Parts: sequence; C-alpha cells; structure tokens
Amino acid sequence: MISTPTELQALYHAIKVDGFGHRYLPPERVYDFLNQPEYNGNFKVLGNSVQGRKIGYVDIGSGAFKILAWSQMHGDESTSTRALIDIFSFLNQMEHHESFVQSLLGRFRLRIVFQLNPDGAQAFTRSNANSADLNRDAVTQVQPESQILIDLVQSFNPDLCLNCHDQRSLYSLSNTVDPPHVSFLSAAADRERSLTPARLSAMRYICRAKRYLGLAGFDKIGRYDETYCADCFGDYLQAQKIPTVLIESGHIEGDPQREQSRYAVFVALLGILGQDDQKEESQDVSTCYYAIPENRNMLRDVVLKNILYRGRIVDLGLQKRLALQHGALKPQIYVHDVVAPGAILGYESIDLQSQEILINSHEKDFEGKIIASIVLKKSGLLIKI
Repeated sequence: MISTPTELQALYHAIKVDGFGHRYLPPERVYDFLNQPEYNGNFKVLGNSVQGRKIGYVDIGSGAFKILAWSQMHGDESTSTRALIDIFSFLNQMEHHESFVQSLLGRFRLRIVFQLNPDGAQAFTRSNANSADLNRDAVTQVQPESQILIDLVQSFNPDLCLNCHDQRSLYSLSNTVDPPHVSFLSAAADRERSLTPARLSAMRYICRAKRYLGLAGFDKIGRYDETYCADCFGDYLQAQKIPTVLIESGHIEGDPQREQSRYAVFVALLGILGQDDQKEESQDVSTCYYAIPENRNMLRDVVLKNILYRGRIVDLGLQKRLALQHGALKPQIYVHDVVAPGAILGYESIDLQSQEILINSHEKDFEGKIIASIVLKKSGLLIKI
C-alpha cells in the first residue's frame, strides 16, 4: 500500500489520464479512450441506452473478490467517471508500484461501467433520454439502463458495489461554510436502517477510504443522509445483501472543473481497493462510520439576505448550475429556495436590508426561476451576482 502523501501525489501525477480535465464528458470521449491499443477489446457491450448509445464494462484483475463499480447514473456527474478512468489506467500499467499493482490484480476482479447513462452524459442532464432519474428506478426497472445494471449485477454476482456520484455544493459538515471533500453512504437496507451484514461491510470499506483520504490531506469527509429509499439502487442492492458503497465527489472551493475532487475520489477508490480482507469488529466499524459528520443541506452558492418578500423578511438561496449550449457548458443561476432569515449560509452573501427586489422584472414567484436580472425595486439598482 502506498503510505505517504508524497508518494500518492507522485503516483497520481504519473498515471492521471490526460484529456479529461473538464466536467463535460460526452460518451465518444470515453469510447475513444477505450479504443486505444492497450485497452482495445476490453470493453464489453451490454446493451444500449434509450437513444441507442452503447453501455458496457471493462474488466481488470483475476482475484476471487468481485467488485462492480459504475458512474454517471446521473449524466451530469462526471467526476467519478474520470477518477475511475484514472484507476483503470493505474491498474493497467507496471511502470509505477508494480508489486502493489500485481497484488491488487491478484486479490480482486474489478468490473467498471464508466457511464451508465450515456444519453444524459451527452446532454449533460441528470436524467436519461426519457427524463427518468435512474436512481429512482431500482424497483420498477422500466428504463433500459436500469435493466442493464440489474442484469449485470445478477450475472456478475459482485461481493461489493461502488455506486459513484457527484455531490452538489449544498452541503456542509457544520454550521459554517464547510463543504465535504468526499461524502459516503452505506445505504439503509430497510426502513429501520438495520445494521445488516451487508451494511456493516459497506461501512468497513467507507472507514478504510476515510483513513486513506486523511493520509492524502482530504480531511473533510461527510456522511450522506441514510433515510431509506426503496427505489434507489444503493438501498435496493443493500436489501439484496450486496454491500454497496455510495461515493459522492464533493464541492471544493476554487475547483470548478472538480479536478481536486477527481483526485480525492481516486484516493478513496484506492483506499477501498488496496485494503486486505481483515475483519474489524462490527462495533468498531459502526462507531467509525457514525463518527463521520452527516451532511447538512444548508449551503447555497449565493444568499440574498433580508429581502422583503410578500410582506415578510426572507433569505433567498441562489444556486449556480451548468447547462449544455452549443456543445459547451454555460453557467446559469436560479432561485433554489426562499427561507426564513438565517436558515441557510452562502459561499457569498449580500444583505439587502429589508428592500424589495425584482427578478426578471417580477416581484413574486421566485422559486425555481433562472435569473436574467436582479434589481432593487425602489432604486432600480442592478445587483451583480
């Protein structure tokens, strides 16, 4: 196991795959990567998306322990896809840490689906081409992408699943502006959130990833809300007694393309893959897991404070998002919520001191609106966001 921050950084610098430095990752870019001579023939097609794009997997390793990882179930969440590409690159080379790589490949068999939702990846949308959230289709399984994943789980019979996502900038680890570098979840297997063997096993891998992230300097680790969601794949698979770890790349300030987040997810994956099979006590595992602070949905990209709105004083939470326009991602700002004063914090805050505002020339019905302009109603002064 690589045991120092310097070694980890040097390794990542050496094996990080070029050409994946942007959040927009159309499927053709992944296909081109897998068609390189050293990988050609590894990609096995499982089926097609709604719009006919190929969905498949790559295999690496010959060990008895089977791990299934997938990313971009939500098409606009590419960070973990890029980290999985880096992991795949690392495991396919022997120039750096050869003995460690060989030990890993002899211990497990890793199967990776880089983009479960290639139509969403192409359009940079959360949903698939049927406007369906695949992570709410675990039970009904009406979407072709969900059916492909379920068939793969049944045929591969994994010992561990890694369900990889991106986390938005909404979450904090405390009552301050304190976003996590990475968040994890050992999903509930039932409404009682029982500590089943599968859940405890997932918790064990999360704790190992957390320790390894700490070694690399990523000390802000969050725990995702574990409210039972029967329609979500993590909960569904956990209920099927398959240990499933949800990995959410975090929002790191000053990292708009999530390149630091990509490195953090790489480290987390390496921490999971690189550990031996020693069994910690269940009590120690659950104690470690529940010591990870739970994410608090209380951050907004911008908060307009103390606005007079419909006869009362409120705070307005504004969020930034990216939308695909003419092949490039363009930023949009929209009204995420209208809340009581002090209920949310902003990475940026503007106190409007009880004034009324007009958003897009309107003075009410703000929520969900994409913002073209914000002006003070009385003075007409433009507020720059």
